[in-house]
Formats: sequence, C-alpha cells, structure tokens
Amino acid sequence: MNKLKKLLKFNLSHMACFFISIIMLVCVVVYVALPWLIDFYIDNTAVEISPNTHKVMISMLYSIGVPIFITLAMAWLITMNISKGKSFITKNVTYLRVVSICSVVIAVMVQFFSTFLTSFFPLIITIIFLLVALLSAVFANLFQTAIKYKEENDLTV
Repeated sequence: MNKLKKLLKFNLSHMACFFISIIMLVCVVVYVALPWLIDFYIDNTAVEISPNTHKVMISMLYSIGVPIFITLAMAWLITMNISKGKSFITKNVTYLRVVSICSVVIAVMVQFFSTFLTSFFPLIITIIFLLVALLSAVFANLFQTAIKYKEENDLTV
C-alpha cells in the first residue's frame, strides 16, 4: 500500500526533473566532446569551412554552452521545488529571472556570432530565446503576484 502511494506521488514535475537531468548530462558530454563532434560534422558533410570559421564555431558553442547549462540548472531547481510542493516561493521567482537573463544573453551571443556565419538558423534561435526570456519574465512576475496573494491569504487565516 505504501509503495503504491509513492508510485502515485510520482507526478509530472518528477518526470520533468528526470528529463532535465538527462538533458543536462547529455549537454555535459557534448560540451566535453565538442571539438571532436565539430570535426566529425565537418568530415562527414559536404560543407567547406575555413579554419577561422571552425574556431568561431567552437568558441561560439563553448561560450553559449555556459548560459544554456545555467538555464537548465535553474529549470531543474524549479521543478525540484514544484515536486516538493513549493511552487510559489521567492526562490522560484529568482530562478525564473535568471532564466530570463540567460536567455537574453544567449540571444545576444547568437546574434553576435551570426555575423561570422552565413545562415538563417541563428535568427530563428535568437527569436526562440527571446521568447523564452519574455515568457520566463512574465512567469516570474506571475509567481511574484501569487506569492503576495498567498502571504496575504496566510495572514488572514
């Protein structure tokens, strides 16, 4: 009976936390193997890349990897708090604001590095990360308002 309750308690936030953990692990592996992966990509495609472009790609991916990992870590912390039943706490607001800032940093970095690459793809990535920044800022404000209402409700009871 107790095992059944624990199994039923495993909800969507636990699954999200698990998947974010897997994504973070994959990101670490890709981050470490990045030079070999880029060389493998260049060798197995018909793309001709100059040595300068190769260096720009590696530096771009390494520099963008840090805010992406921070964003994933904040998402993991938010899902951990939600799975513990602590949805509307100020830590989650802080985490969402960090996600928003990191998303803007990623968008700016992608636009900066897109000047060295000739592709339409960086524009799409920039728009996606700007939308993530906007949504996380809106959710941070929504969580802040919910925390305020929750505190007022706790004081009236």
